[in-house]
Amino acid sequence: MGRQNPLRNLLNRLVWDANLLPDDYVIVYISRGAPGDLEEVRGSAIVKVWARGFEIKAGNKTKYIPFHRIVEIKNIKTGEVLFRSPRYRL
Repeated sequence: MGRQNPLRNLLNRLVWDANLLPDDYVIVYISRGAPGDLEEVRGSAIVKVWARGFEIKAGNKTKYIPFHRIVEIKNIKTGEVLFRSPRYRL
């Protein structure tokens, strides 16, 4: 059995855990060309979680974001940071 990816597990929880409200969470990720090279998306925009990344609704399209581009995952209601990349500082 392969190693579990904590980011994959966390994003799957946002999608499937009935006790969590996905809209309360924001995912900040590296997006070349965006202001400051960062974009953010609410957890409710997640369409599918894959082995190495996730898909979000972006207008009438879907967009794939690899896990290595995630900078931070935060609960915007409580301010709790669930994940922060050690390679990138906000």
